[in-house]
Amino acid sequence: MPKLILVKHSNSNHNPHQPAAHWTLTDQGIARCRPLAHHLARYQPQRLFCSPMPKAAQTALHVSHALQRIPIIENPLLAEHSRQRNAPYGTPANFQARVQRLFAAPDELAFGDETANQAQARFQRGIAAVLAQADAQENLIVIAHGTVNVLFTAQHNAIEPYALWTRLKMPALIVLDLPDFRLHAVIEDAAQP
Repeated sequence: MPKLILVKHSNSNHNPHQPAAHWTLTDQGIARCRPLAHHLARYQPQRLFCSPMPKAAQTALHVSHALQRIPIIENPLLAEHSRQRNAPYGTPANFQARVQRLFAAPDELAFGDETANQAQARFQRGIAAVLAQADAQENLIVIAHGTVNVLFTAQHNAIEPYALWTRLKMPALIVLDLPDFRLHAVIEDAAQP
C-alpha cells in the first residue's frame, strides 16, 4: 500500500525580528537532514514535494542531495499556516498558547492571516495537486510544516491535533496510508536512527 509521508522541516533559526516564513535552517538543522534522508530512503522516493518557505525548501534540498539528487517540486499551497501579520513569535510559551487556540477554535482567526480550517483547506488542495502528479503505487514525500501537517492528519483521523503537534520535533514524519490517509506511523524525531 503506498504512503503519503508528511515531513516537518528540520531545525530552523528562530529570529524574532523576521516572520517565521523567512527563517532558514541552522547548522544543526542541516546536519539533521542526513538521518532524515535515511528514514525517507526506505520509501524509495522518486521526487520530493515541498513548501517554498526556506526552512522546508532547504530541508528538501539537503534530503535530495543525500538521496542521489532526486527532483524537488515546490508548491505554495504546501506552505505553513500564514503568519505574516498579527503573529509575533514571542516566547515559546506564548507561541504554544496561540497554536493551542488555533487547533481548539479552527474557524476563528486565532493568530496570523488564516484560520486553521483555511490553512487545512489550502494544504488539502496542495496534497490533491501532489496526488494528481503521482503514479498509483508511488510513495509520496511532502516536506512542509508541523501545523499544516497536523491539521491535514487530524482532518482524516481521530486524533487530538495539539497533542500530536507538541510531540513533533524537527524533523519529524507522519506516515499516512493511501488512498484514505489513515494514520500509519509517527516518527517524532526523524533525526534519530
